[in-house]
Amino acid sequence: MIASFLDVAPVFVVRSLDGQAALPGSMMSEDEYFRELPLGDAYLGIGANAARELCASRLRAAKVNMPPCIAPTAFVAKDAEIESGAVIGAGAVIGSRALIGRDTIVNTLSSVDHDCALGALSQVTVGVTFGGGVRVGANCFFGMKSGVLPNRIIGDNVQVMAGSLISTDVEPNVMMGGNPAQLVKRIA
Repeated sequence: MIASFLDVAPVFVVRSLDGQAALPGSMMSEDEYFRELPLGDAYLGIGANAARELCASRLRAAKVNMPPCIAPTAFVAKDAEIESGAVIGAGAVIGSRALIGRDTIVNTLSSVDHDCALGALSQVTVGVTFGGGVRVGANCFFGMKSGVLPNRIIGDNVQVMAGSLISTDVEPNVMMGGNPAQLVKRIA
């Protein structure tokens, strides 16, 4: 099963185990899916962190297996750790000893360098780069083509605007933007 990548009510698509065409009746609403609970693993790619967390919680409560989903064209170092429910997109690179937290999305062509740790329920959009040794808290968002210099620490609930460069540590619950990134606003 794959949940939609949209920021609306999830649509569940159930495919055969060989990855071929969708099964008859394979498009299900969220209510239909949880009523029927088809067999098989679940992979979530819901963009909104809160919606992804809610859906993942329901799946785990129903004892549905949520292994990491790694695109065939992604590179993941053998000693990297990818936690349950994480999604690694096409062309993404996950370096040596990196940790990708539960239900985190690392999107297309993003790079998480060696010894980085990304907290649970974060979203890394297209083309983001993390230098080595970066630590990211939970529930963070990184806009397209943003970057984080090596060995920076980023708190929980941080939003980084597209194209921004993080060159200092970042406190929790803030939005950062610019090059170099500066505080845009505090998030309640």
